[in-house]
Amino acid sequence: MPPADVSRRDLLAAALAVPCIGGAEAPASRPAGPPISITDRKQLFIDRRFIAAADQVTLTMNPPQKLGIVLDSANEPWELGPGGFFRVIEDGGKCKIYYGAFTRAGQSLAYAESDDGIHWTKPPLGIVEVDGSKANNLIVADNAIDATIMVDPHAQPERRYKLFRSRVSRDKAVAGVYASISADGLHFTEAGRVFPMWPETGLITDWDTRIGRYVVYTRVLALGSESQRRVARIETDDLLKPWPYRGAVPEACCPSVDNLDTVLAADAQDDPFSDLYTNAACLYPHAQDAYLMFPTTFRHFGPRRQPWFRFEPGNEYGLMDVQLSASRDGVRWSRPDRRPYVGMGLPDEWDRWLVMMGSGMVRRGSALFQYYWSTGRTHDSGILRPEYDKSIPLRNAIGAVRQRLDGFISADFACAGGSLTTPPLLFTGTHLRLNIDTGAMGSAFVELHDADGRALPGFARADCEEIGGNFIDTPVRWRGKTETSALRGKPVWLHITARGAKLYAFQFAGGDVPA
Repeated sequence: MPPADVSRRDLLAAALAVPCIGGAEAPASRPAGPPISITDRKQLFIDRRFIAAADQVTLTMNPPQKLGIVLDSANEPWELGPGGFFRVIEDGGKCKIYYGAFTRAGQSLAYAESDDGIHWTKPPLGIVEVDGSKANNLIVADNAIDATIMVDPHAQPERRYKLFRSRVSRDKAVAGVYASISADGLHFTEAGRVFPMWPETGLITDWDTRIGRYVVYTRVLALGSESQRRVARIETDDLLKPWPYRGAVPEACCPSVDNLDTVLAADAQDDPFSDLYTNAACLYPHAQDAYLMFPTTFRHFGPRRQPWFRFEPGNEYGLMDVQLSASRDGVRWSRPDRRPYVGMGLPDEWDRWLVMMGSGMVRRGSALFQYYWSTGRTHDSGILRPEYDKSIPLRNAIGAVRQRLDGFISADFACAGGSLTTPPLLFTGTHLRLNIDTGAMGSAFVELHDADGRALPGFARADCEEIGGNFIDTPVRWRGKTETSALRGKPVWLHITARGAKLYAFQFAGGDVPA
């Protein structure tokens, strides 16, 4: 028994000071603090925001399933190979991919489209002439290898599509990022220079619905550091006007850590000779306050560290794969798991040695499709070992992965059983839904608690029908009922007990109860 002068609330506060999730289950009383307003939006377990106390629960990153090559970007007469930077968007029910490509017309921007996100076609656009013909899928002929596209939900129709690409130069009057606009996403008109530095790689532009501003994620350099490539963030009210930055433009005309605010970089947990190559950041559209980034990590080779490797002057070699980073505001980012989110293939597979994530994802039913690029060689086309290079043909292609809707990170309950209690929540929905997989041997039950840790009448564990199976969106039922409207606007704590379950998301949703 605790001493008489120690309250249950004090014991819970002490338990919450322990960073790991596990140990003795927390007392029934609930921590003080303002409730979290979740309205009727879906909530993800990308961090500990919704874990006030837990026993035998682990936050787990879930890698997606590789589906193989979906777009070979060097199989047409005008194509010489991909550039590695691309963005996938969904607009009007159509999946669209805009990818940089080395072509007979120069460093081009190419286009392909799909209905299902897997089978892609390259329509003859009639825009760029190559070898006397416009029957190709090129949008911009040259200086567009790192171009990025966005669909602007707040723009006038003639500016709905925006394109940003770099002009690489040491002439400060010329170098920088240039914007173009379009009504159809195919025919663009240049709108001028918006940034006087070129970021040396593809950048990401988006409208952030949470703050009502545009954001840009781009590369900045910390010259002289082994982790020189980092991710920076810009906020602006107008992407077609000059973007803000600090200080003077560097002589190399590449943005540095002195010009912009770094939001993610390699740290002491990473290999000391590594950095973050690209970011692939996005505001996840299917949940509230969920920002995701898929940085490509780059571990550099060096003659002293890998003397057996064949080094060529002017090239930078090394291995690359993709990790997962998460944020609630797009500014403070964490990497909850340093294992690869999309890893390199085996030595006899097309995506060995190098994996680089493109930006964007598309949804089809309960699946999310994401896309990555590989060459089968290291960065700068280095050959790891000659015998490996002879084992399969070199491929420059884009592959797809399939992720479960909301499946990036889950709260995993031990097979022997575990429990999780949320902070106080305020909701506006009418019934509770879960994205959960218990497998055949697992199960889950949900209680709704008050501030004293007592189950609210009608919402106790004994009232809850067992949840067993694999569901993207299943309602929680208490004696056959799902209605929670009487609790709207009141602080409520979720208390979930489960065995062998993966809980991906929850939502107090409105509308009809799904079957």
